[in-house]
Amino acid sequence: MAKVERVLIVGGGLAGVALMIALRQRGLSAAIVERGSDRTAPGTGLYLIGSATRALQALGVADDVARNGCVIRTQRLFNHRGTRLASIDAGAFWEPCGPCFGIARSDLHKLLTQQAAGSHIRLGVTVQSLRQHEDHVRVQLSDGSCETYDLVVGADGIRSSIRQLEYGDLGVEFRGQVGWRFIVRRPPGLEGWTVFLGPQSAFLMLPIGNELAYCYADKASARSIHDPAQRSIERLRENFAAFASPIPEVLARLEPADPIHFSAIEEVAHPCYGQGRVVLIGDAAHAMSPNMACGAAMAFEDALVLAEIVSRAGAASEVVPEFVRRRSARVGWVHQQTDRRDHLRSLPPVMRDVFVRLLSGRLYRANYRPLLALP
Repeated sequence: MAKVERVLIVGGGLAGVALMIALRQRGLSAAIVERGSDRTAPGTGLYLIGSATRALQALGVADDVARNGCVIRTQRLFNHRGTRLASIDAGAFWEPCGPCFGIARSDLHKLLTQQAAGSHIRLGVTVQSLRQHEDHVRVQLSDGSCETYDLVVGADGIRSSIRQLEYGDLGVEFRGQVGWRFIVRRPPGLEGWTVFLGPQSAFLMLPIGNELAYCYADKASARSIHDPAQRSIERLRENFAAFASPIPEVLARLEPADPIHFSAIEEVAHPCYGQGRVVLIGDAAHAMSPNMACGAAMAFEDALVLAEIVSRAGAASEVVPEFVRRRSARVGWVHQQTDRRDHLRSLPPVMRDVFVRLLSGRLYRANYRPLLALP
């Protein structure tokens, strides 16, 4: 059978653009369709662990990330009253891979898009239907065109249209938490990744460069909440009023016009990597709880591994089985660790604080050690 030559990437976010770059590095071309009407990536901030930096080095943008982001050397954990529980030397742990960074998501997307300059990206277009045949995939696009490809890649996020078209079910499950994400001026004294753990809640702050900080706050919820009032600054302040400084000061400085992203925390309950000539990467394949900050790293690794497989595959039919073989165990490990960490967070605060104080360093090394190896 013929080698893979015509590739369609559905989704122009971090995973999709990373795959475009990785394919081009190997002399392969692809087209991207993105349902959004511009190239501005939604979102707030990102914490990039060392394995993400290693992948970005392979994609040729790590130096630009270093110039635009902020190196994160430590992770500090407090309870919500401000009592210090633990400090982790993330810089030393990830030294074999590269430094950790905090960066605005829009800045990272811009850097990747610049690296992919000249690539074929169609905005305001998505896939309406697709049908697999023995030697191609026939794709009907929302602009009325109908095209054929050797391989279709769903890189279109947790609510992937490609996953729905292939499996008939979004497969998204609520994690029992809701969260707020926003960017503020960097509070004085904020150094490194800093989290305050409350009863069934947490507030994280992370420097992202340009004297800014990314904030992520979450709390347990019995159901997925879609009440628009939850997005309000007043509700956010109310939920975290009892937290120690600098959180009240950070929330007090928020203005009504400041963008605050509020959503239920969800996951793809059963990771799926595709079938036949259709493959899924990033959150489309395996979105999970954010507590290990591995989403971007997993997406970039997916892109690099898939591009390598496509470049040497003898036929399209070889791509998905090899991709599953290369990625399922590693992604499964991360998924398993996120479940365990969420369970630890849900313990009664006194018990949780003892565990964090005594075991956080050991748990950190155990959670992340397998990711030091190349994917």
